[in-house]
Amino acid sequence: MSLVISLYVREGIVMAADSRATLNMVKKEKAQSVSLSVAQSDSVRKLFLLDNQIGISAFGEAGVKGVPISGYVDSFLSGLKRGIGLERLSEEILKFFSSFSPRPKTGFHVGGYEGTEQILFQVLVDKEEVRRVNPAGTQGAAWAGESDILTRLLQPLHEERNGKFNPLPYFQIPWGFFTLQDAVDFAEFAIKATADAMRFMPRPKTVGGPIDILVVTPEKGFWVNRKELNVR
Repeated sequence: MSLVISLYVREGIVMAADSRATLNMVKKEKAQSVSLSVAQSDSVRKLFLLDNQIGISAFGEAGVKGVPISGYVDSFLSGLKRGIGLERLSEEILKFFSSFSPRPKTGFHVGGYEGTEQILFQVLVDKEEVRRVNPAGTQGAAWAGESDILTRLLQPLHEERNGKFNPLPYFQIPWGFFTLQDAVDFAEFAIKATADAMRFMPRPKTVGGPIDILVVTPEKGFWVNRKELNVR
């Protein structure tokens, strides 16, 4: 699994992803089957920059047919006709990954500009769905994958006392006031907080490794953080 987050603010689009690939196994012990989840790699690429102007992030299953998804994304992008719109690109991603059997439980964020308009699409391969997630003219954020920890951090909660549920103090994130730097900082916080929380929970550690962060503006895309090959 994975966690990706995309923030859209007036100055640009910020996209971030973790780097972990988890191997799921079933171990049989006598009459019982035990499911195991093992962190197989912390170097999987899940965030891509197309033509220096479009960001693509992948979440869900980090592998297709036992191979890291990054290789398949690279193959898709190398054969892609340049200059197509963001919606058409999203549809082509769905078409490409739907051709595999079984269809992978993988999703994508596709973000960029058409003129000066920010556009962010979400692609869900297993559900055969392409939809836009950012209302025109607004600032905000969208995240996907292992999102339960982040969602709980940001949603209003209630505390039970004597059979009654009392609201805890709640301070909504003011997305509309975010600068580009705020968006970068929040993207890093969201993934790091999820990975750190998972460390202490009795659950599969499905988010982790280096955090890649990409910024896309109307003029260009550029990397804030990007893992590199380490050759000793």
